Amino acid sequence: MKRIFFIALIGILFSSAFAGPTITVKVEIGKKKINGQPVTGCPQFGFCRISIENIGAGTENMSKGTLQVSDDAKSVTIGIQEADILRYQPDKINYFQKKTSVTFDEDFVFPEDINNAAKASKPLVIKAGTYPLSYKDGIYYITFTL
Repeated sequence: MKRIFFIALIGILFSSAFAGPTITVKVEIGKKKINGQPVTGCPQFGFCRISIENIGAGTENMSKGTLQVSDDAKSVTIGIQEADILRYQPDKINYFQKKTSVTFDEDFVFPEDINNAAKASKPLVIKAGTYPLSYKDGIYYITFTL
């Protein structure tokens, strides 16, 4: 029994040693550009803006989320609260409900403050592509490979 406990403890410590910090962020869903051309209102699906929570004006109507970088897995996981999507951008919920993946049509480059807070070893970029989407306890999780 002690051996099982010790192995489990080592596993937990080992797995958390390589995960980056969890950062509370605000997310605006949509795209700033379509086919390379600027658009207003951030239509369609993507990330229009991501900010560290409570930094700067204009984040009060953005969905609350979390961001965690895993250098060992070379991935970023973003969690976005369903209640906030419904409250601030209800037209975007159809990109999440009953879905198992999301598709980004264009690359998204994270702002420098997010890179710094995540202690990323290199700039974080979500490449255009399809990524898994999961849902648990009122939160949608998207995991991106770096």
